[in-house]
Amino acid sequence: MFGFNWVDLIILLLLGAAFYAGLRIGLLTLLLGFGGFFAGLFFGGWLFPHLLPFHDRTLLTIINANLVLILAIYAGLKGFDWGRQLHFSLKGKWHYVESGLGLTLSLSSCLIAVWLIGGGISRLPFVGLSNSTSDAFIEQKLDAQLPPIPAVIAEFDRQADPNSSPFLFVQPKPQADFNFSPEQFNQATAKAVASIVRITSFGCGGVVSGSGFVVGPNLVATNAHVVAGSKRPIVKYGGASYEGQPVVFDVNLDFAVLRTAGLVAAPLKLATTDLGSDTTVAMLGYPGGNFDVRPGIIRDNQTVFGRNIYDEAVVGRDVYEVQAAVDDGNSGGPIVLANGQAAGMIFSKFDSVPGYGFALTSSHLIDDVKQAQKSTRRVSTGVCLAN
Repeated sequence: MFGFNWVDLIILLLLGAAFYAGLRIGLLTLLLGFGGFFAGLFFGGWLFPHLLPFHDRTLLTIINANLVLILAIYAGLKGFDWGRQLHFSLKGKWHYVESGLGLTLSLSSCLIAVWLIGGGISRLPFVGLSNSTSDAFIEQKLDAQLPPIPAVIAEFDRQADPNSSPFLFVQPKPQADFNFSPEQFNQATAKAVASIVRITSFGCGGVVSGSGFVVGPNLVATNAHVVAGSKRPIVKYGGASYEGQPVVFDVNLDFAVLRTAGLVAAPLKLATTDLGSDTTVAMLGYPGGNFDVRPGIIRDNQTVFGRNIYDEAVVGRDVYEVQAAVDDGNSGGPIVLANGQAAGMIFSKFDSVPGYGFALTSSHLIDDVKQAQKSTRRVSTGVCLAN
């Protein structure tokens, strides 16, 4: 249990302001103010595109957005003014009831805002700020009582990520039904879950993010395309953030290893032998920025050819074709066997064929991991993929 910190102090000041505002202006003022603002947004968003005589799409979007915002602010202020008039027109017990309801709504709205903003900050590539936010006593209590971060923030993560996985010259096999033993799935998940991390960084015109897993003391493996062009990749684990120093960056294999300081997590052992078709696995990672575990099956084991992450050359990779619900953000995460060994690393998905992805075979990664264990020298992560 973490103690009270400076983030808690800021939250308490915000709650104090919300307490005063809710008690002072009442429920009707808040409802009409917020209602007017959102009504202006929706009405303006529907109306103005039909009225503006612009054919240039960019110009239309800019002018429309400004007009909609102006209308929303105006409607919100008018609603706020009408609400205050109604609030002060109430007498006796109704005035106190309405003020109490306003206090409840104001505090609830403030807590929800703190939860959303805190969750968003904890996902960003910061160390000090993210750790302080995650350690805050009030933020921890909110996280424990409220559901996971909404899908809208996860979707923002997807849209803000400019780096994409490499394209491979291969077609998947037809999908097949498979039954993953719940016992095997639970075993694989239980043994691997404490070794999975999220990788995130600012750069390349957005927030680049993906998955990773611990492969040794203070060593985290991920895809090269997840950290390409990043000057300061951040490893997120157990509510804490750690700065990662790249010590391996293999553009042809699409593999990278980051060295951290202070990360206490059990490493996953890499399987040393290749697996056959129809082997069931668990896929762990952070699709959309949220931790998830999904079942999968290895459909094929082959050497496939495709461009390296910079589209500079055609290279061959030993990969597993995995039938699983691979999504953005799974890149860098492991596929795990029931014995807890990592059989490979997800690095690409099929955009045209949902439910399929590619994983680098674990035997293909061992040499780079051994190199990382001996290295403390920072290596370059190249340039952004968009370049």
